[in-house]
Amino acid sequence: MPPPDLMVVTDLDGTFLDHHDYSFDAALPMLERLRADGVPVVFCSSKTRAEITALQRRTGLDGQAFVAENGAIVVGRDGNVLAGPPDGEVARLRADLDRIRADLDLHFATFGGETDAVVAAWTGLDVVAAAAARQREASEVLFWHAEDDDRAEAFRRALAAAGLDLVRGGRFWHVLPAGRDKGTAVRLLVADHTRRTGTVPRTIGLGDGPNDTALLDAVDLAVVVRGHGPAPGPLADDRPERVHRTTAPGPQGWAEGLTRFTTPSVRSHR
Repeated sequence: MPPPDLMVVTDLDGTFLDHHDYSFDAALPMLERLRADGVPVVFCSSKTRAEITALQRRTGLDGQAFVAENGAIVVGRDGNVLAGPPDGEVARLRADLDRIRADLDLHFATFGGETDAVVAAWTGLDVVAAAAARQREASEVLFWHAEDDDRAEAFRRALAAAGLDLVRGGRFWHVLPAGRDKGTAVRLLVADHTRRTGTVPRTIGLGDGPNDTALLDAVDLAVVVRGHGPAPGPLADDRPERVHRTTAPGPQGWAEGLTRFTTPSVRSHR
């Protein structure tokens, strides 16, 4: 049999993108190397479809598969939707979230409930980018100090009863439909790649936050990028030959981790 293809699946904020200014300059040499070798680079993020497709254009990755809103939306190559929200899903989710917030007397704000200017202030994005961040189709982002709220577990239980999950990202909390996470998304993408090419890809996943745990568990090789907030949870297979924890943060760590697993040449792993 031919050797398996290589597929890179990467988180964005705090991983491929700098935590502070969203730059990716330090990742560009490695990204160019991957592109030259024809290796798919799949963005897998809490960001929206609008945000991810804009970043794909900036990085020359148009037409590549991607995962948006923490796995709630999975799009294969050339726009083939593998998993997506039914019409009206985000409206139903927000209605459930508003009801639960009132029932439990919780005090958090959401991207959907604020203006572009407020979200820009929270995130450090410009107003145009903040507008794209608010174009959510299947999830909601919470600005919430959970560590100071003794109703957090009650909140989780109420969300679960409504068929919703609560996950923590690098700086925000996210509510999305239960059963849709980054790990499930990776498995969909691998199955799609296998159907299209006849080969099972060897996957490298990169992430820095708790919402990346499922992604890092679903791939063959995992890179835990040093972050500025809570790290991914304990991994199911934490052997050092499978998991590399970077010393550098953000895009510098992204390049470090991929160098660790693709040296001396990306082609030798394809």
